[in-house]
Amino acid sequence: MKKIFLASVVWLAFAATSFAQNGSNYWERLDKTHPVTTVESIVNATPSAPSAEGFRLSMVYDGQFRKLSSENLELMQAIGMEKKDLKAYKYELLFKYNSQEFWLPVQTDLIEQLQLELRKNEPVLLYTTVLQTPTQQDKAKKALLVEDFKVD
Repeated sequence: MKKIFLASVVWLAFAATSFAQNGSNYWERLDKTHPVTTVESIVNATPSAPSAEGFRLSMVYDGQFRKLSSENLELMQAIGMEKKDLKAYKYELLFKYNSQEFWLPVQTDLIEQLQLELRKNEPVLLYTTVLQTPTQQDKAKKALLVEDFKVD
């Protein structure tokens, strides 16, 4: 069951770049599987088991990018992403929410499109998958994977 769920999440992430965004009901389907939430809600949630959930978040694009951090790579591996799926995430982009900064893994195929459509300090609606796994202290390690975006 867990592998089917994770495979579905990975498929959805790849579908975002594989299918035309103006395709039949693409945004409606994505909106149904990614409810609007806030960063505070995600940060404060305590998972009971390893999971991956989709959400929409309004953030601000900073324009900076870097190589995928080892922390995010380890978390992606911990929830069961396969090596072939990890290859789609080579970089992280910097986004801001209020005064906080978040380096979010973005599919490599999506980065160029994002950089063409957004300017530094421009608001963006991100379609994300929240990866989280509990630790022994009942605190969760979390990462947000960017699956798609809309310019606000």
